[in-house]
Amino acid sequence: MQNLHLNDNNNLENTDMFSKLRHLFSTLNEKFQSFASLEECHSVDESMVPYYGGHGSKQFIRGKPIRWGYKVWVGTTKKGYIEWFEPYKGSTTIISEKYRPLGLGASVVLQFADIIQYQCEKAPFHIFCDNFFTSLPLLAELTSRGLKCTGTLRENRLSDCPLEKSSMFKKKSRGSFDYRLEEYQNNIVSKWNDNSVVTVASDVTSPFPTQQVKRFSQKEKKMIHVEQPCLIKQYNENMGGVDRADQNISLYRVGIRGKKWYFCLFSHALNMAEQNAWQLHKYSGGKMDHLQFRRCIAAGLLETYMKETKRGSSKPGKYLHYESRYDRMDHLVNYQEKQTHFATKKQHSDARSVMLHFTQKCVFLSYHTKK
Repeated sequence: MQNLHLNDNNNLENTDMFSKLRHLFSTLNEKFQSFASLEECHSVDESMVPYYGGHGSKQFIRGKPIRWGYKVWVGTTKKGYIEWFEPYKGSTTIISEKYRPLGLGASVVLQFADIIQYQCEKAPFHIFCDNFFTSLPLLAELTSRGLKCTGTLRENRLSDCPLEKSSMFKKKSRGSFDYRLEEYQNNIVSKWNDNSVVTVASDVTSPFPTQQVKRFSQKEKKMIHVEQPCLIKQYNENMGGVDRADQNISLYRVGIRGKKWYFCLFSHALNMAEQNAWQLHKYSGGKMDHLQFRRCIAAGLLETYMKETKRGSSKPGKYLHYESRYDRMDHLVNYQEKQTHFATKKQHSDARSVMLHFTQKCVFLSYHTKK
């Protein structure tokens, strides 16, 4: 651990709180994007890295599974492949000048939009985000770029939308919904009354056709069917990419107990890389589950870098270098001067007696021939 260095301490940037890890984060982002598959639906959300020490960027979020730690902006595919991540710096976060009028949340989405459009500029990508990021100016900006966006919307960001307020809309029957279409930007804002009032905005998806979904009624004490707009259905199906990635990482999270503030971020970077490798394994038709995949990685690393020990006359293991045979470390035959033969003690004693009898016979025949 004391020999682990991720950047030169003499060349750190004072304006970047994560300058010590910046080279690692940049390298991983490039690798993640190079191996990412071209998909339509993407999701942007926040993720938490657990940390209980002291640091200027440590956050506290009430109600989250991980309340204390570093906040990380993450962009993923629908199934949870991480394409881009960026740690949040707190009050020292520098927002690009061209995104500053739209706010912090919109700037994160637009930064991720720049990255996916770099892969394919004219592809009709669809970005899903929650109410922290979504705003009507953000939808207008993404529409001008040829991108689609759907996300939940906060009540104070509706501006002049003539929809009924949530406090009044909640008095309607369960399953009721209403929507408005913005004439110039072609944005749709819809409200739906479920357990609570949900507001969703989109620049491409319509509330129709609706569908029937099951809900439990406390009043009737049974399951009932309520009407759900298509807008809500698409959001629920495509928004959970970041949550899936967080769940996969949390099941087998690498824990490093140390006093350095960056150890947890370094281990989280390893977890993200392993999780993405497993996603690519499944995408290419692999059948291993997550735990089995991690065991194969561990076995391959141990076989590649294990110390050679003298085995004596025992036979090498049948599955030696089974996991590490594709690591490009050139597992060739070790040449030696003498040929070894793996035999039991009984076979060695039998061989000695045969050789002794053969030698005596040769000596006897040579003696009589000379005579």
